[in-house]
Amino acid sequence: MAHTFQLIDGRFSAGEAELLLTELAQAKIQHHMRRMAWHDHSEEDIKAMEKRIREIETDLRSTLDYIKTNASADTGVDIEGTIALTLPAKR
Repeated sequence: MAHTFQLIDGRFSAGEAELLLTELAQAKIQHHMRRMAWHDHSEEDIKAMEKRIREIETDLRSTLDYIKTNASADTGVDIEGTIALTLPAKR
């Protein structure tokens, strides 16, 4: 059974959207950095987390560029962000 959490659902100015998305991406990057610092991980795990951080940074830059290029001061930016949670099957 899945559970959803409506994290974001609204219209934002371009500046608000950029700030909100940057803060969310930074929170996820910090999560990965804390995991690397707090736990003893294999080199493979660390490389995977570093790769994910780079992917988040790349996606964020692309998204911010999209907003800067396409968002209008008149219309703003609609953002919908739903988190979907599923639990693995019990063994």
